[in-house]
Amino acid sequence: MKTSLLVETNCMFFKGEKPCVYKRVCDHCPYFKPFGLKILVIKCRAQGDVLRTTPILTGLKRAYPDSFITWLVDEETVDLLRDIPLIDRVLPLNNETLLALRAQRFDTVYSLDKDPGLTALAGLVDAPRKLGFGLNEHGNITAFTPAAAYSLRLGVDDGLKFRVNQKSYQEMIFEVAELEYRTDDYVFVLAEAHRKRAERFFAKNKVPKGRLNIGLNTGAGAKFATKQWPEAHFLKLIPKLKTRLGANIFLLGGPREKSLNERLARRTRARVFNTGTDNSLLEFAGFLARMDVVVCSDTLAMHLALALKKKTVVLFGPTCPAEIELYDRGRKLFTGADCSPCYKQTCPDPVCLTRLSPDEVCAAVREVAAP
Repeated sequence: MKTSLLVETNCMFFKGEKPCVYKRVCDHCPYFKPFGLKILVIKCRAQGDVLRTTPILTGLKRAYPDSFITWLVDEETVDLLRDIPLIDRVLPLNNETLLALRAQRFDTVYSLDKDPGLTALAGLVDAPRKLGFGLNEHGNITAFTPAAAYSLRLGVDDGLKFRVNQKSYQEMIFEVAELEYRTDDYVFVLAEAHRKRAERFFAKNKVPKGRLNIGLNTGAGAKFATKQWPEAHFLKLIPKLKTRLGANIFLLGGPREKSLNERLARRTRARVFNTGTDNSLLEFAGFLARMDVVVCSDTLAMHLALALKKKTVVLFGPTCPAEIELYDRGRKLFTGADCSPCYKQTCPDPVCLTRLSPDEVCAAVREVAAP
C-alpha cells in the first residue's frame, strides 16, 4: 500500500515534531483547519498587567472570530495564560522564540508594552498592520497609529494621568487596539490541579463552613513599598472582621510576606489561617478562589482576585484608582491625599495609606459581602 507523504503545515493543529491533538495524519483529515487571521499580541510584563490585558482576547475574537492568536509573554508569566482557550499559542520570551518570530509572518501585531526592547521587536516582526507602541529612529517609544497617542501621552503627562484621566486600563488598551470595549472581563482559567493545595489546607485546618471567607493579602510587591498598608492596621482590622462579620480570616502572600504574616498570626488574639508563603503562583490563585472577599492593595493579588470574579476591596495610595476596573465587584478606598497619586516607590510619610483606617476597610468589606 502506498503511503502519502502529504503534511498540512498550514493547519492550525499541525505540530511538526509530534502528532497533533487529534492524533491524525494529514491525509484527508476531517479536522484540517487553515490559519485564519494571524495575530501576535506582545504583552510580556508585568504579571498583573498581563492579566488585565486578557479582556482584549474577547474583543479580538468578537471582531475576528476565525483568528489565530499568538501571545508573547515573559517566561515567568506563561502559566497565567497557558490554559486560556482563546489563545492558540503562548510563546515564552527567550532567544529561541525571538528567532522563530523572525521567520514568521503575521497579519496584525498588537504591541502593548512600553518597553524599548519589546517595541523594537514589534517593529522587526513581519506584519502589514501594527498597532500599539513601536520604537523610532531615536530609540524612543512612539505610537504606531493615532489610536495609541492618548495612552502614550498618559505615560509622560503626570497632570493627565493623576488628575484628569478617568479611563480604565482596559478602556485604553481597547482604544489602542482599535477594538470596541464592552466592559469585557478578565479571561483566566484555573485548572483543578492548582486548587488542590487550598482544598487540603481547608480540610487539614478544619476551616468552619457556612462562614464568610475573607482573604487579607498583606503585601505590596517588590516595586512599590508605598503600596504597603501598615502592619498595625491589619492587626486592628482582623478582630473587627471577626467580631462584626463572624468571618474566617486568611492571611495571603508570597515569600516577601513570610515574616509579616507570621507576626500577624502570632500577635492577633483572633483566630486566623496563615495560608503560607511558599505556594506557587497558581496555588496562590487556588487560595484566592476559596475566598468570598479579598482585601489587598493595587497588586497582582488584586488582578488575580478580579480574574477569579471575587469581591474585592482595594486599598489605593500612590497609584491611580481610575485606571482599575472592578466590574461592580468591589470597592476602591482612596483618601485622595494632596500628594497622591504619585507613583513614588518610597516615601518617608505614606499618609495616603496610613489614613485609610481599619474601620473604613471593615465597613467596605461588609458592604461588598452583602448579598
